[in-house]
Amino acid sequence: MPEVVVQGTKIHYLEKKSETPIRDIEVVLIHGSGGNANLWRKVMDGLADAYHSLAVDLPGHGKSQGQGMKSIPEYREFLRDFFGVLGMEKIVLGGHSLGGGIVQDFALRYPEKLRAILLIGTGARLRVLPEALERMRQMAEGKIEPRFEPWGFGAGVTPEVLSEAEREWAKTSPRVRYHDMVACDRFDIMKEVEKIRLPVLMVCGREDYLTPIKYSEYLKGKIPGSKMEIVEGAGHMAMLEAPDALSKAILTFLRSLDSSSPQR
Repeated sequence: MPEVVVQGTKIHYLEKKSETPIRDIEVVLIHGSGGNANLWRKVMDGLADAYHSLAVDLPGHGKSQGQGMKSIPEYREFLRDFFGVLGMEKIVLGGHSLGGGIVQDFALRYPEKLRAILLIGTGARLRVLPEALERMRQMAEGKIEPRFEPWGFGAGVTPEVLSEAEREWAKTSPRVRYHDMVACDRFDIMKEVEKIRLPVLMVCGREDYLTPIKYSEYLKGKIPGSKMEIVEGAGHMAMLEAPDALSKAILTFLRSLDSSSPQR
């Protein structure tokens, strides 16, 4: 299990290397609220024939140490230091939901460190339903028992996928999950997002009701030259519900980057 120390905290990540990469492109994937790197495993498998990929457990999530952070800018600065420790530059940075907010904020502040970005089930604003936020607060304070809610899934989700999601969700504490939701609720870059000047792919599940298609459409309308794909039969958790379709959309986008670059 690869680990590094970032900001004095031991951080766990997953890495998948291609034996025959078609281009020198590194993809880094950031999970959403209360998630962890393992949620990306099947998508990384789908990229492995051609691209090197990495997924990180944010502080306090999964196997990473720490208490988590309380804002998207704090996570952004963590990522900057994480990339510095690993010596990574010109990254294709992808994120889901909260992770997508972190990616957008990173792209606005440190575009020179990026080659392109992937925005999956996310938006320029990530407001959380007040009743959902309140339930998360009560769980964090121990007033009610933590309970997995399948809000983010499409109607056709299988019991196996729900079980997998619940297992991964349980690896992060209720308090960290709550602070992630607060960070989402406070995130709003609708007046800034049009300043992003990188190749961008938005991907959204057809049945995503947490960050619906209109969120991705807004991004596409604001970011010049961006591309958008809809994953049929998926809700908010496309990386679990339809990993093959999501991998395919990402692969098509990656192959469009710098097609004139020398092959490896």
